[in-house]
Amino acid sequence: MRLLRYSLLGLIFAANVSVVNLAAAEDAQSLEAIVANENFFISSFVESKPSNAKRIVSDAVPKIYAGTDKIADKHRMEERGFELIGYSDFKAGSIAPELALPQAQKVHADLVLVYSERADQVSASARIQQLREAKKTGQAPIEAGASYAYFASYWAKLAKPSLGVHVKVPEKGDDSEGLKVLVVLDGSAAEKAGLLKDDYLISIGDVQLVTVADLSKAVNQYSGKTVDMAYVRNRMHQESQVSFD
Repeated sequence: MRLLRYSLLGLIFAANVSVVNLAAAEDAQSLEAIVANENFFISSFVESKPSNAKRIVSDAVPKIYAGTDKIADKHRMEERGFELIGYSDFKAGSIAPELALPQAQKVHADLVLVYSERADQVSASARIQQLREAKKTGQAPIEAGASYAYFASYWAKLAKPSLGVHVKVPEKGDDSEGLKVLVVLDGSAAEKAGLLKDDYLISIGDVQLVTVADLSKAVNQYSGKTVDMAYVRNRMHQESQVSFD
């Protein structure tokens, strides 16, 4: 199963998007000319709300990949220990995905997932008009420039957390028991303890988990120890042990 999951991720990252070599003079000049006019990846960028998680700062050139499914990709990136920094969302003509690189470098992203799809369709009436004009002039019909919807998500690698889960912040009036698990990171203490997405964490050791602060307290209190952990799965109470190495 784990092999399959990593294989699927490989398919995502192996999509045919080539990154321009900025060291090549002609490519650099081309990019600079476009950026000088307007780089929509930069102008449409929206920053995500920062979390308390510690990011790993890298000097490496950000990698650019083709995304396939925004929701599935987001969940997989979170499982791999990445945090969403922000996104760019816009419509434009045909542009190169590598133009997301300047914004990725600006926000210190490790990688970018770029999505694009055709945003316009020539209507039947417009097509007929094009054919009529072509018949009058004796020239081939002129097609209007294509428009595409672009979306780019920027990701930063996080330092490995002690437990390795993302939980839902309880809302006012929420009477759910425990903290709902949204993401379990690969290779984390939580995964080794058998915790799954959509479980509800009830307690770690003697600490009852009602708020996110309770979870932080338990992690700090039992650092370097192995303790009992209680959670609910499919309305059934479960127990396991978790090791905070």
